Amino acid sequence: EKIRLARHNARVYQVEEKIEFIQGDFLALAPGFRSKADAVFLSPPWGGPSYTSFEVFDLRQMTVDGPAVLLAALAICDKVAAFLPRNTNLAQVAAVLSEHHLRIGGGACRVEMEKNLVNSQLKALTVYFGPLAANNPGRG
Repeated sequence: EKIRLARHNARVYQVEEKIEFIQGDFLALAPGFRSKADAVFLSPPWGGPSYTSFEVFDLRQMTVDGPAVLLAALAICDKVAAFLPRNTNLAQVAAVLSEHHLRIGGGACRVEMEKNLVNSQLKALTVYFGPLAANNPGRG
């Protein structure tokens, strides 16, 4: 159902032919996409509304291994955006970036965090990595 809705939205915005929709286990599929994707958008399952009961949400409490998903996406390409719980442990996101830098041999990676508000209430965070970060002159 979610793929059908995503295709519908892509048609509405006239970008359907620019998007390949794939359904499956991301961690199993990711290695096959290295250097083949222009960008990766992640909206991993948070594990239901229980995330709100934590002051700081540990990404390992998701129904998938959050840090592993971020690392797999960053291994595909440098343009990654992740839609995460509003109370995400940002130090954990920084640690994932540090681990990624060790794997690729260094290099700077810009990061931007956007607060997603609905009726002036914080609902989620979107974290942009690499060229997707607004403070990156090569954004695109």
